[in-house]
Amino acid sequence: MSNYTKATNFATKDTLPTGNSGKIVKGTEIDNEFNAIASAISSKADSASPTFTGTPAAPTAASGTNTTQLATTAFVAGAVSDSLTATTTLTNKTLTSPTINGGTISGITDLAVADGGTGRSTLTANAVLVGNGTSGINSVSPSTTDNVLISNGTSWTSAAISSIAGFDKLFAANGYQKLPSGLLIQWGLTSGVPADTTVTITLPIAFSSGFVYANIAVQDWSGGNEEMSTPFVGINGLSSFTVRNTDGDTGINNYRWIAIGY
Repeated sequence: MSNYTKATNFATKDTLPTGNSGKIVKGTEIDNEFNAIASAISSKADSASPTFTGTPAAPTAASGTNTTQLATTAFVAGAVSDSLTATTTLTNKTLTSPTINGGTISGITDLAVADGGTGRSTLTANAVLVGNGTSGINSVSPSTTDNVLISNGTSWTSAAISSIAGFDKLFAANGYQKLPSGLLIQWGLTSGVPADTTVTITLPIAFSSGFVYANIAVQDWSGGNEEMSTPFVGINGLSSFTVRNTDGDTGINNYRWIAIGY
């Protein structure tokens, strides 16, 4: 885009004396001026739908201006900076690879799992998160002390360890503890057994497959003294075992015993 600069000073010609050849307005002078004017006009931008070249400049509007005035790059940069340092509301907008340094994002409700969210508005503190990769993530709260996370075949839930198959137990004088592997430990107290007497001890529950081991600790209270001796133990099937103390004592014995099987 070029500007028109007049090459001939026509007013100066009027001051020249009569007969001066410079006083004459020549056709070439007029032609050159009109050509320069035409060239300048043709290189100017139209007022309607102009197309600018180079680096056009314009006055920068004050921050917050909201009119049909043209916005310069300085105005746009200032507006973007202001919006990023204040609360910004985005409705149905897409942010591509945004970088957020500091600050907080609030008011996001149920951001979908496919978009990197949890699909939930809130999550229980200290809960275990369970999801399938597509639907909303569920949370399993810690619940009761000593509870464990178990599967029902579809999802996970919190349950008391005593309610889980394989962890059955009976904490009593005659009791047992099952383990998930199938191992079963049982214990008990059989009191008032005369010496040199065979007694059959029935387990709190029968082993399902194998009776591996049984052991007895004999408490002999005869004469007011406690003695420990090793009795004879014989296993009978899966639900009982036989004990006979052969220490030759005639007192009354108490048997504390333990049995292991599966």
